[in-house]
Amino acid sequence: MNAYIDLDALWKVLLASLLAGAGLVAVFSLALVGLSTGRPAGRAGAGLCLLVVAAGVALGLYVMLAG
Repeated sequence: MNAYIDLDALWKVLLASLLAGAGLVAVFSLALVGLSTGRPAGRAGAGLCLLVVAAGVALGLYVMLAG
């Protein structure tokens, strides 16, 4: 264990940023695919995906600004 770097905390931050970053991009791309189908079920799924993305953005802003 390094006395200067908390590797456990660094691992948690890395994992959370990868999941949030890549996960939100993947969900947004699913929303675009759902919108491109033109079917009502696809649009409903796209709306749900966009709500998840908006919630992720709001959560990120809250965590950064809470402080």
